[in-house]
Amino acid sequence: MSNKTPELMPFRGIRVLDVSQGLAGPYATQMLAMMGADVLKVEPPQGDWGRLMGLRKEGHSTLSVSANWNKRSICVDARTEEGVEVLKQLATQSDLVMESFRPGVMDKLGLGFDVLSALRPGIILGSISGFGRSGPYAGRPGSDSILQAATGMSSMNSDAEGQPQRVGMLAVDMITGLYAGYALSAALYQQKLTGEGRHLDLSLLAGASAFQAMPMMESFLRGGQRSGPVTVPSGTFDTSDGPISVVCIRNEMFYALAGVLGHPEWEHDSRFTDNESRQRNAAEIHRLIAEVFASRPRLHWIDRLNAAGVLCGPLNDYADLLRDPQVQFLDLVPEVSHKAFGKVPLPRFPGAEPVAEDLRPAPDMGEHTCEVLREAGYDEERITSLVQSKTCIQALASDNN
Repeated sequence: MSNKTPELMPFRGIRVLDVSQGLAGPYATQMLAMMGADVLKVEPPQGDWGRLMGLRKEGHSTLSVSANWNKRSICVDARTEEGVEVLKQLATQSDLVMESFRPGVMDKLGLGFDVLSALRPGIILGSISGFGRSGPYAGRPGSDSILQAATGMSSMNSDAEGQPQRVGMLAVDMITGLYAGYALSAALYQQKLTGEGRHLDLSLLAGASAFQAMPMMESFLRGGQRSGPVTVPSGTFDTSDGPISVVCIRNEMFYALAGVLGHPEWEHDSRFTDNESRQRNAAEIHRLIAEVFASRPRLHWIDRLNAAGVLCGPLNDYADLLRDPQVQFLDLVPEVSHKAFGKVPLPRFPGAEPVAEDLRPAPDMGEHTCEVLREAGYDEERITSLVQSKTCIQALASDNN
């Protein structure tokens, strides 16, 4: 009898029509795809603009590849009546539609929630915009950088001189995608229980705000004053062969740190006996700790501090992370093959454990157009007509044309 845990594929049999672009929407639907959903990525003739972001090669980018794994791609020109009719036909066979246009665009295309609900009662429409579908900013375009600035994230991430800094990744897009995936999953569960659909109003503004609940509350309670370290000591320290990160969240942890560093007397030093006194003397205790850490290699300190129950770890770059023994043991970042980029690391979704070789690579634009049209009930003559008129585009590299 096998002891293998059954695959977690609760969305097997669910059809998702993903007309979103960029990162937030595609990342949300990729969450569903990793747990069994059949996700059809719809792109316009010019392609998803996410294909232009990051390192690019052969019509793909690091953004588009990381956000569209396990999907199929169909290219449809929704500026034409025939293209809209194709999308309507696909919607009748879908449980969920995901979009990321500015508010009102879906209605102008003739694909608003009322239309979709009439075509497919109980359908779910997820809409991601910069600032939401209503309100004074509803018509504004939004991006990760704009929302990092607008929601206080850049200010929260200020450098030592107080200069606001953008977090160096698409943090707002990623977290909005995660919140959206959570909301879509809940809506699908309700749909299964009741047969009811809904229009989910999701936004970068809401995602970035929710993500910052703790620092926002801290700022409010401090009257807007920037706080210092919550616990001291905490931070990054240089060892003889590389930096190490150390945090002491309780007095007992600091006392253990002092013992490992060979200074048990710090426990009874009035400057350092509790967190409040250490906060007042943060510069001094950090200076003393840094002097000791610099005398030995970081593995020496990591082993001894972990044995003593002190929170610590190496300051890694991504190459270090991929070589990390725990990451490798858990197979958290398996290598997958993509025809444009070759073998690349693709972090697993926590909770979803598909075998890497079973994943469908992020598709070429329109790679599965004819395949999807056949499934939708179009005969070969009609498919040929749609392709010849460029209402639908089939990627030349595909075997499905």
